[in-house]
Amino acid sequence: MPPASQPAATQEFSARAQRRRDDTARFIERFAELTGCQLRSTNAEGLPREFLARTVPPPDVLVEQYGFELEPRTQNALCRFEPGRQSEPWTFGRLLKIRGFGVFSLVDLLEVLAKHGISYKP
Repeated sequence: MPPASQPAATQEFSARAQRRRDDTARFIERFAELTGCQLRSTNAEGLPREFLARTVPPPDVLVEQYGFELEPRTQNALCRFEPGRQSEPWTFGRLLKIRGFGVFSLVDLLEVLAKHGISYKP
C-alpha cells in the first residue's frame, strides 16, 4: 500500500521515471563500450556524425545473418525497411530512419555484431 503522503499515480510515475533513467544510463554506458563514443542522452540527434556515417550491411542482410539473435523489436523494425534508394549505402544514420528502429535497437544490433567480432570503435 502506498504511503499516505504520495498518491499511487505519483508513485507509478516516479517508478516509471526511475526505470527510464536507469535504461538511459545503461544505454549510454553500453553505447560507449561498443563504439568508443561518449553520449549525454539517448537522443538520436545527439549521436556523433562520424558514427552515423559508418556503413553497415542492408537491413535484409542483417536480418538474414543475425535476426535470430536480435530482440524481436529490432528484428521487426529491420524487416520494415523501404528498399528504395538502392544507390545510397546503408549507414547507422539511415537505419535510424526506419520506423521503429531507435537508439535501443541500435545498441541491440551493435551488441549482436560485437558477439561476431564486428566492431564499430574508431
